[in-house]
Amino acid sequence: MSRVVSLFILLTLTLLQAQSYEALLKKALEKSSALAIAKTQERQEQLQGKIATRLENPTLEVEIADFSAKRLLRGNEVGTRVGLTQSLLLPWVKDDQERLSDHSTQLAKARYRATKATFIYHFNCLYLAYKEATQKEQLAEEALRISQKILSVAKERFRAGSIAKSELLQAQIETKEVESKIKELQLERVKAKHELLRFANLSIKDELSTEHQFRLKASTHITQPLLAVAKKEQERADAKLALASHTIERIELFSEIESEPDQDIFRLGVAIPLPLFHNNSEEKQLAKIEIANQTVRLEAEKGALELELKQLQHEIETQEHLQDNYQALITEQEQLLAMYQEGYAIAKVNLLKLNTLKKSLLQSKEQLLGSTLAIEQKIIKINYLQGAYHE
Repeated sequence: MSRVVSLFILLTLTLLQAQSYEALLKKALEKSSALAIAKTQERQEQLQGKIATRLENPTLEVEIADFSAKRLLRGNEVGTRVGLTQSLLLPWVKDDQERLSDHSTQLAKARYRATKATFIYHFNCLYLAYKEATQKEQLAEEALRISQKILSVAKERFRAGSIAKSELLQAQIETKEVESKIKELQLERVKAKHELLRFANLSIKDELSTEHQFRLKASTHITQPLLAVAKKEQERADAKLALASHTIERIELFSEIESEPDQDIFRLGVAIPLPLFHNNSEEKQLAKIEIANQTVRLEAEKGALELELKQLQHEIETQEHLQDNYQALITEQEQLLAMYQEGYAIAKVNLLKLNTLKKSLLQSKEQLLGSTLAIEQKIIKINYLQGAYHE
């Protein structure tokens, strides 16, 4: 009784120490260097927008002139000139530049969300791989318990002289094979755990919980991360075209005061660039090409997304039917195995039939596990495609 209590306490402490999926994901998001870099892109775009629309520094010109015709015969006659030039971005051009900056910032936000959603998607896939390795190991441990029970009966029957030593050896070999399989699966579990922690940039000595089950999240509209990025790129391309449509973007205001020996002159004027050799036609064409490419890309990705979602939903339905079949089969096989174990104990069933049934039962449980994990894998993908991680 005390051993049972101790085992229960040990199991409880292990579960309490295990890192939950939610806690692990939170730490992974906080420590992701890719997300940290992507987050700074938004601030960079904002600063680039301020640089593009800020007022340029004025230009100061200072000049000294000598008006003497013959220096050797006359005294020096000196004049001065001071000029100030200021470049100005036209108001309507500034509005379009600010609009482009805003769309670039929104694009940076969309790219950050897409990076985060893709990170969560890959994290979930690696978590599911670790969960699969853990549950396969647990299934092998169940197989070991069955083999040990059969071996125990075989030893009793051998001592009673009701079976040959070869049958006892066969039961021992079956048990050793399962023990070796467990060792292999333990290595697979450790490998899957390290891959998950390496991707998440974490170092955790405690065991990871595998209790989390992935479920479909409600989605009223499709906001797939890459589609959101493509949409924002299309909007930015439109803003680029609007900016490129301006033939004249800047003018220069200038003023100067000139002092000559016999007069003072004040000048005030504006310098306007003349579009004689080009009118930004190439820039407009490039912007139109980018808009066309983004439109084609967006429509293609929408079609591919809808098709993939339908296929994944169909595969889930198929796997759910398989689950029901496997579960019904396992229930019958467990009942039959229990009857065969009782029959073997009283020498009514031979070891070959018992092992065959045991392997059939374990194979059905492996197939059920594979079907269950396949559904979760597809759920992860559907949630990603429908923007469930796009927050």
